[in-house]
Amino acid sequence: MIRILIILLADAGKTIAATAEVLGCCEQTVLNQRKRFLARRSEGAVEALKDLPRSGRPVTYGPQERAQVIAVVCETLWKQELPLSRFSVADLHRVVTQEEGLASLSHSSLARFLRENALKPWRYRYWLFPRDPEFVSRACVVLDLYAGFWEGQPLGPEEYVLSADEKTIQVLARCHPSLPAVPGYEQRVEFEYQRRGTVAYHAAWDVFRGQVFGRVAPNTCIATFNQLVDLVMTQAPYQTAERVFWIVDGGSAHHRNTFPARLSRMHANAVAVSLPVHASWLNQIEIYFSIVQRKVLTPLDVTDKTSLTKRLLDFQDYYQQVARPFSWKFTADDLKNRLKAVQEFSLLVNTTLKTSEIEV
Repeated sequence: MIRILIILLADAGKTIAATAEVLGCCEQTVLNQRKRFLARRSEGAVEALKDLPRSGRPVTYGPQERAQVIAVVCETLWKQELPLSRFSVADLHRVVTQEEGLASLSHSSLARFLRENALKPWRYRYWLFPRDPEFVSRACVVLDLYAGFWEGQPLGPEEYVLSADEKTIQVLARCHPSLPAVPGYEQRVEFEYQRRGTVAYHAAWDVFRGQVFGRVAPNTCIATFNQLVDLVMTQAPYQTAERVFWIVDGGSAHHRNTFPARLSRMHANAVAVSLPVHASWLNQIEIYFSIVQRKVLTPLDVTDKTSLTKRLLDFQDYYQQVARPFSWKFTADDLKNRLKAVQEFSLLVNTTLKTSEIEV
């Protein structure tokens, strides 16, 4: 399959580097397959794509048998007739060996065929399809701000970009005291804990200055988020800035339908910028929250909300001493090129699967 895709991408004008990136293989593989196809194309496209003759013991399972194995596996995974959510090689081996001509297929051969075709049905990964019809346009606005542009014009020295959100945190108290690390032993933390409520950590990150502002509240609501806005906007340099852009997601405290007008009424020089739906990965404050999660909250052992609040704010002061702007390199052009490559690859695969003239 990868050999066919390499040739089709070459016919579409893709470079060796671009082809290797799309297919997830090395550039030398792409180059070798292109050379081999050019050397054998006089034999016809189908023959040029077939395996070359090789010495040694005759192949037990040729292309037709291998294609049959993969077809049975894919059909089994697609139909999901077995009461399994994840398939191991042993599970698939029981199904494949029931097919005519494949009864003697060994466990290792099946594993090798799956590996050669990059099939790993025992693994899974969550994904989320973008539901926002304005995903690209909204995402590009945020990415342009990170690059220092607004509506095609570079930002001025009196314009600032803030990334803001809130993080709800459970207060976890261990049933027995944790033991510090000593030579030869790592830190030991009691497995059992007691839940003692939650707090909401509201924070804003200055994208270009590398500064963080935050406060801890009992919960998340419009009033508590407004308090964060006031905390930031009433101090220099934001109070007298020409414009301050607030990048936020679609949470209830800063929903795209209500937050822009409310923010403008609160502070005339503040501009709300809403992220697309399910695109928090574009919000740089999430990077700071991940640092908090790793350095402050894992493992977590605090007695009450007051202790957790002090710990969060103390870390905020500690981190501010070493904070630097995040090195954000993903641009609007990168997003468009990535989406274009995905669409082209999906179209190419669908076309290949529907083409009956090419036999593997």
